[in-house]
Amino acid sequence: MTSHQDVIAWLVPTARGTSSDKATQMPENMSRTIDISSSSTSPYLTSHISNLSTATICRPERALQLTFDQPLKRRGRIVLGTDARTCDLSLPRVAGVDGQHCTISFDSQSRLVLQDTSTRGTQVWYGSESSGDKTNHIWVLSGSTQRVTIDIQGLRFHIVVNEYPGKDPVAYQAKVDEFSLQPPWADLITPDWDRASVDPVLPLFTSQPLFRHIFVKGVVHDEGRGELYLWNMARPWEPMVKA
Repeated sequence: MTSHQDVIAWLVPTARGTSSDKATQMPENMSRTIDISSSSTSPYLTSHISNLSTATICRPERALQLTFDQPLKRRGRIVLGTDARTCDLSLPRVAGVDGQHCTISFDSQSRLVLQDTSTRGTQVWYGSESSGDKTNHIWVLSGSTQRVTIDIQGLRFHIVVNEYPGKDPVAYQAKVDEFSLQPPWADLITPDWDRASVDPVLPLFTSQPLFRHIFVKGVVHDEGRGELYLWNMARPWEPMVKA
Protein backbone atom coordinates (compact mmCIF):
# COMPACT_ATOMS: atom_id res chain seq x y z
CA MET A 1 0.00 0.00 0.00
CA THR A 2 1.27 3.45 -0.93
CA SER A 3 2.38 5.66 1.96
CA HIS A 4 0.39 8.87 2.34
CA GLN A 5 3.68 10.73 1.93
CA ASP A 6 4.03 9.32 -1.59
CA VAL A 7 0.66 10.71 -2.65
CA ILE A 8 0.69 13.77 -4.90
CA ALA A 9 -3.06 14.36 -4.99
CA TRP A 10 -6.45 12.67 -5.21
CA LEU A 11 -9.08 13.03 -7.94
CA VAL A 12 -12.47 12.74 -6.24
CA PRO A 13 -15.57 12.39 -8.46
CA THR A 14 -18.04 15.20 -7.78
CA ALA A 15 -20.87 12.74 -7.11
CA ARG A 16 -21.64 9.04 -6.98
CA GLY A 17 -22.99 7.50 -10.18
CA THR A 18 -21.61 10.18 -12.47
CA SER A 19 -19.42 9.55 -15.52
CA SER A 20 -16.38 10.62 -13.51
CA ASP A 21 -17.32 8.10 -10.83
CA LYS A 22 -17.25 5.39 -13.50
CA ALA A 23 -13.55 6.12 -13.98
CA THR A 24 -12.93 4.72 -10.47
CA GLN A 25 -14.55 1.44 -11.52
CA MET A 26 -12.57 0.90 -14.72
CA PRO A 27 -10.17 -2.09 -14.60
CA GLU A 28 -7.42 0.04 -16.16
CA ASN A 29 -7.46 2.32 -13.09
CA MET A 30 -7.57 -0.30 -10.35
CA SER A 31 -3.96 0.30 -9.29
CA ARG A 32 -4.79 3.97 -8.65
CA THR A 33 -8.26 3.55 -7.14
CA ILE A 34 -8.77 3.80 -3.38
CA ASP A 35 -11.79 3.33 -1.12
CA ILE A 36 -12.27 6.71 0.55
CA SER A 37 -14.56 5.21 3.19
CA SER A 38 -11.79 2.90 4.43
CA SER A 39 -10.15 3.43 7.80
CA SER A 40 -6.77 3.53 6.03
CA THR A 41 -7.75 6.62 4.04
CA SER A 42 -5.54 9.65 4.63
CA PRO A 43 -7.04 11.82 7.41
CA TYR A 44 -6.13 14.85 5.30
CA LEU A 45 -8.23 13.56 2.40
CA THR A 46 -11.09 12.58 4.70
CA SER A 47 -11.25 16.08 6.19
CA HIS A 48 -11.36 17.66 2.74
CA ILE A 49 -14.05 15.33 1.43
CA SER A 50 -16.31 16.29 4.33
CA ASN A 51 -15.91 19.94 3.31
CA LEU A 52 -16.95 19.37 -0.30
CA SER A 53 -20.39 20.60 -1.26
CA THR A 54 -21.60 17.13 -2.28
CA ALA A 55 -24.45 15.85 -0.12
CA THR A 56 -23.58 12.79 1.95
CA ILE A 57 -26.07 10.59 0.10
CA CYS A 58 -24.38 11.41 -3.24
CA ARG A 59 -20.82 11.31 -1.96
CA PRO A 60 -18.57 8.96 -4.00
CA GLU A 61 -17.08 5.85 -2.43
CA ARG A 62 -13.82 5.83 -4.38
CA ALA A 63 -11.17 8.24 -5.64
CA LEU A 64 -8.19 8.11 -8.00
CA GLN A 65 -4.83 8.49 -6.30
CA LEU A 66 -1.85 10.16 -8.01
CA THR A 67 1.47 9.08 -6.53
CA PHE A 68 5.18 9.66 -6.91
CA ASP A 69 6.05 5.96 -7.00
CA GLN A 70 3.98 4.60 -9.89
CA PRO A 71 5.66 4.30 -13.32
CA LEU A 72 4.47 6.67 -16.02
CA LYS A 73 3.93 6.26 -19.74
CA ARG A 74 5.40 9.70 -20.46
CA ARG A 75 8.34 11.31 -18.72
CA GLY A 76 7.23 13.34 -15.71
CA ARG A 77 3.57 13.53 -16.76
CA ILE A 78 0.40 11.74 -15.73
CA VAL A 79 -1.67 11.42 -18.89
CA LEU A 80 -5.48 11.34 -18.76
CA GLY A 81 -7.64 10.21 -21.68
CA THR A 82 -9.66 7.41 -23.23
CA ASP A 83 -6.72 5.52 -24.78
CA ALA A 84 -5.64 3.04 -22.12
CA ARG A 85 -2.52 2.13 -24.11
CA THR A 86 -1.02 5.61 -23.80
CA CYS A 87 -2.69 7.01 -20.66
CA ASP A 88 -1.89 6.57 -16.98
CA LEU A 89 -5.50 7.32 -16.02
CA SER A 90 -8.21 6.03 -18.33
CA LEU A 91 -11.40 8.04 -18.75
CA PRO A 92 -14.82 6.80 -19.88
CA ARG A 93 -15.57 7.30 -23.56
CA VAL A 94 -17.61 10.49 -23.46
CA ALA A 95 -18.20 12.80 -26.42
CA GLY A 96 -15.42 15.37 -26.65
CA VAL A 97 -12.89 13.47 -24.53
CA ASP A 98 -9.74 12.68 -26.52
CA GLY A 99 -7.49 9.64 -26.36
CA GLN A 100 -4.86 11.81 -24.64
CA HIS A 101 -6.90 14.71 -23.31
CA CYS A 102 -4.72 16.39 -20.68
CA THR A 103 -1.72 15.87 -18.41
CA ILE A 104 -0.87 16.55 -14.78
CA SER A 105 2.74 17.41 -13.92
CA PHE A 106 4.94 19.89 -12.06
CA ASP A 107 6.10 23.23 -13.43
CA SER A 108 9.51 24.87 -12.92
CA GLN A 109 8.35 26.15 -9.51
CA SER A 110 7.33 22.64 -8.41
CA ARG A 111 3.65 23.57 -8.52
CA LEU A 112 1.18 20.91 -9.59
CA VAL A 113 -0.33 21.93 -12.93
CA LEU A 114 -2.78 20.61 -15.49
CA GLN A 115 -2.21 21.11 -19.22
CA ASP A 116 -4.88 20.58 -21.85
CA THR A 117 -3.76 18.70 -24.98
CA SER A 118 -7.19 18.10 -26.52
CA THR A 119 -9.23 19.43 -29.43
CA ARG A 120 -12.36 20.34 -27.42
CA GLY A 121 -10.75 21.75 -24.29
CA THR A 122 -10.82 21.43 -20.50
CA GLN A 123 -12.18 23.62 -17.71
CA VAL A 124 -10.76 24.19 -14.25
CA TRP A 125 -12.98 25.74 -11.59
CA TYR A 126 -11.63 27.69 -8.63
CA GLY A 127 -14.56 27.77 -6.26
CA SER A 128 -17.49 28.93 -8.42
CA GLU A 129 -15.39 30.63 -11.11
CA SER A 130 -14.19 29.24 -14.43
CA SER A 131 -13.03 30.78 -17.69
CA GLY A 132 -14.67 28.01 -19.74
CA ASP A 133 -13.19 25.34 -21.97
CA LYS A 134 -9.65 26.13 -23.06
CA THR A 135 -7.28 24.20 -25.30
CA ASN A 136 -3.51 24.00 -24.85
CA HIS A 137 -3.88 25.92 -21.58
CA ILE A 138 -2.09 25.39 -18.26
CA TRP A 139 -3.78 25.74 -14.85
CA VAL A 140 -2.07 25.74 -11.45
CA LEU A 141 -3.74 23.16 -9.21
CA SER A 142 -1.75 23.53 -5.99
CA GLY A 143 -1.58 26.41 -3.54
CA SER A 144 -5.22 27.48 -3.85
CA THR A 145 -7.36 27.88 -0.74
CA GLN A 146 -10.48 27.39 -2.86
CA ARG A 147 -12.06 24.14 -3.99
CA VAL A 148 -10.51 23.20 -7.35
CA THR A 149 -12.57 21.17 -9.82
CA ILE A 150 -11.32 19.71 -13.11
CA ASP A 151 -14.01 19.47 -15.80
CA ILE A 152 -13.03 17.27 -18.75
CA GLN A 153 -15.98 17.62 -21.13
CA GLY A 154 -18.44 16.86 -18.34
CA LEU A 155 -16.20 14.46 -16.37
CA ARG A 156 -15.80 16.41 -13.14
CA PHE A 157 -13.29 15.70 -10.38
CA HIS A 158 -12.46 17.65 -7.26
CA ILE A 159 -8.69 17.60 -6.89
CA VAL A 160 -7.28 17.45 -3.37
CA VAL A 161 -3.55 18.18 -3.35
CA ASN A 162 -1.71 16.42 -0.52
CA GLU A 163 -0.45 18.48 2.41
CA TYR A 164 3.02 16.88 2.38
CA PRO A 165 4.82 19.87 0.77
CA GLY A 166 4.10 22.05 3.78
CA LYS A 167 5.49 19.50 6.23
CA ASP A 168 8.88 18.85 4.66
CA PRO A 169 9.60 21.05 1.62
CA VAL A 170 13.12 19.66 1.10
CA ALA A 171 11.97 16.04 0.95
CA TYR A 172 9.03 17.06 -1.23
CA GLN A 173 11.30 18.84 -3.70
CA ALA A 174 13.45 15.71 -3.96
CA LYS A 175 10.35 13.67 -4.80
CA VAL A 176 9.26 16.21 -7.41
CA ASP A 177 12.71 16.17 -9.04
CA GLU A 178 12.77 12.38 -9.16
CA PHE A 179 9.22 12.26 -10.52
CA SER A 180 9.96 14.80 -13.25
CA LEU A 181 13.03 12.88 -14.42
CA GLN A 182 11.39 9.46 -14.25
CA PRO A 183 11.75 7.71 -17.62
CA PRO A 184 8.64 6.28 -19.29
CA TRP A 185 7.93 2.73 -18.13
CA ALA A 186 8.55 1.37 -21.63
CA ASP A 187 12.17 2.57 -21.42
CA LEU A 188 12.67 0.35 -18.38
CA ILE A 189 11.89 -2.85 -20.30
CA THR A 190 14.93 -4.58 -21.77
CA PRO A 191 14.70 -6.45 -25.08
CA ASP A 192 15.06 -9.79 -23.25
CA TRP A 193 12.66 -8.98 -20.39
CA ASP A 194 10.37 -11.89 -21.26
CA ARG A 195 13.19 -14.43 -21.14
CA ALA A 196 15.00 -12.96 -18.15
CA SER A 197 11.99 -12.49 -15.89
CA VAL A 198 10.28 -15.87 -16.22
CA ASP A 199 11.33 -19.49 -16.26
CA PRO A 200 11.28 -21.10 -19.70
CA VAL A 201 8.24 -23.22 -20.44
CA LEU A 202 7.56 -25.75 -23.16
CA PRO A 203 5.51 -24.30 -26.01
CA LEU A 204 2.00 -25.57 -26.58
CA PHE A 205 2.88 -26.24 -30.21
CA THR A 206 6.32 -26.58 -31.71
CA SER A 207 7.70 -25.75 -35.13
CA GLN A 208 9.50 -29.12 -35.20
CA PRO A 209 7.47 -31.86 -36.92
CA LEU A 210 6.13 -34.56 -34.59
CA PHE A 211 4.55 -37.16 -36.83
CA ARG A 212 2.35 -40.06 -35.76
CA HIS A 213 1.30 -42.90 -38.00
CA ILE A 214 -2.46 -43.25 -38.28
CA PHE A 215 -3.94 -46.38 -39.84
CA VAL A 216 -7.27 -45.74 -41.49
CA LYS A 217 -9.26 -48.91 -42.04
CA GLY A 218 -11.22 -49.64 -45.16
CA VAL A 219 -14.92 -50.32 -45.45
CA VAL A 220 -16.67 -52.53 -42.92
CA HIS A 221 -16.67 -55.63 -45.12
CA ASP A 222 -12.98 -55.28 -45.88
CA GLU A 223 -11.50 -54.82 -42.39
CA GLY A 224 -8.12 -56.19 -43.36
CA ARG A 225 -7.41 -53.42 -45.78
CA GLY A 226 -6.70 -49.75 -45.11
CA GLU A 227 -4.25 -46.91 -45.65
CA LEU A 228 -1.47 -45.40 -43.53
CA TYR A 229 -1.38 -41.62 -42.96
CA LEU A 230 1.02 -39.24 -41.25
CA TRP A 231 -0.41 -36.73 -38.75
CA ASN A 232 1.80 -33.85 -37.61
CA MET A 233 0.94 -33.61 -33.89
CA ALA A 234 2.83 -30.31 -33.64
CA ARG A 235 0.21 -28.81 -35.97
CA PRO A 236 -2.87 -30.95 -35.28
CA TRP A 237 -5.23 -28.65 -37.15
CA GLU A 238 -3.58 -29.49 -40.47
CA PRO A 239 -4.93 -32.45 -42.51
CA MET A 240 -3.18 -35.80 -42.48
CA VAL A 241 -1.13 -36.84 -45.50
CA LYS A 242 -0.83 -40.30 -46.96
CA ALA A 243 2.40 -42.04 -45.96
